Amino acid sequence: MFFENRSDLNSPMDHFIQRDDLNEDERSVLDVYLTGVSHALTGLNTVQTSNNRNPLFTLTDGHTLDTADLETIIGEYLKQRLDMKAQPLGLCAVMAVMQRFEA
Repeated sequence: MFFENRSDLNSPMDHFIQRDDLNEDERSVLDVYLTGVSHALTGLNTVQTSNNRNPLFTLTDGHTLDTADLETIIGEYLKQRLDMKAQPLGLCAVMAVMQRFEA
């Protein structure tokens, strides 16, 4: 658990779902998490292509997978896939990006 005084924030997904109600410190934790996920996704895609494999996703113009972009992509995905709210945020991010930017 990230914050002892907020029993409703037990996971990164909880932080994401309640992102509009987070205080500054809680929001910073979510932003750091999303930055890490973005770096991992970008790195994995680079490894795929450098090993002569198909990329997992291909970004379209105007997308960089920065924190704000990734947050929007995940948010839109969760509107379609309510069941994913019970899954880890990192997995949800992978699925959302792959669906949005099919290679």
